[in-house]
Amino acid sequence: MDNIFMQMAILFVIIVAGFISRKFKIQDHDFDRTLSRFILSVSLPCLILSSVMGQKLPDKELVLPLIAVGIVSYIVVLALACLVSRLYTRTKDDRGLYAFMLTYGNVGFIGYPVVASIFGNEAIFFASVLNFANSIFVFSTGPALVAGGFKNTSHKLTIRFFFSPVLLASYISIAIVFLGIENIPPYVSEPLTMLGNITVPGSLLIIGSSIAQMPLRQCFGNLGIYTMCASRLFVLPLIVYFISMLLSDSIIVVTINTVLFAMPVATIGIMFCLTENRDEMLVAKGTLISTILSMLTIPCVTLAVERLNQIFLT
Repeated sequence: MDNIFMQMAILFVIIVAGFISRKFKIQDHDFDRTLSRFILSVSLPCLILSSVMGQKLPDKELVLPLIAVGIVSYIVVLALACLVSRLYTRTKDDRGLYAFMLTYGNVGFIGYPVVASIFGNEAIFFASVLNFANSIFVFSTGPALVAGGFKNTSHKLTIRFFFSPVLLASYISIAIVFLGIENIPPYVSEPLTMLGNITVPGSLLIIGSSIAQMPLRQCFGNLGIYTMCASRLFVLPLIVYFISMLLSDSIIVVTINTVLFAMPVATIGIMFCLTENRDEMLVAKGTLISTILSMLTIPCVTLAVERLNQIFLT
């Protein structure tokens, strides 16, 4: 438990560094946008590829269970989120926003760093396979939730999405595992590892900088946001744990899937609000408060999962 809190404290310090850098104008919008593009297009794919290099390969028998667990988890969570979203607001137009915040966590910019910090870089492979479902669902249903229905959204899922750098890296890493390719030359694996190592600090700096842009005085005091955050950060992961346990008896599959669902609200929700002409303040509040609270709740969820594993899976 002490080690988990220490890892989260380290991540939090880097977020604070990003916050301070933005306040002192060391980071700006253009820098964050460029760094985000670099992470999504270069360093994160490298991190995914390096997770299956230079160490014992993951069990290829786990790949299909990982994909199945991820897809089923998002189907169930999305259905639950749509049902309970009315509990957080009386405004009908905001129910889709709450459903989005409940369903989709910040897997890319916080999930991968947390998994790497707690479980080691080798766990990134499992996280990347589980993230297939997140990527497909968030881009196909996310804009519709924000816009208030599929008829209202201007965002369309295209075939190009399935060939994004992150998904291409996931395809290659799965192929490496299935083919049992172990002797990858150091001049390939080590540069990929070095580039991949940029992902964690870079992502956290962007999170800190994003928080620095939000008007803090306006972000607190909404009861619906606090109850949503409690559900998003603690109740939902426990539900996902039991869903995962029904689908797989692998401790690593169940644990990582649960921890990924314990992430704060996905920052891409703000971008969807902007593209769908919705006021982004509600989602910005949820993103800010859930990100701050997650520094405490993620270690608690991880400890709870460890205890549940001892009861049910060992």
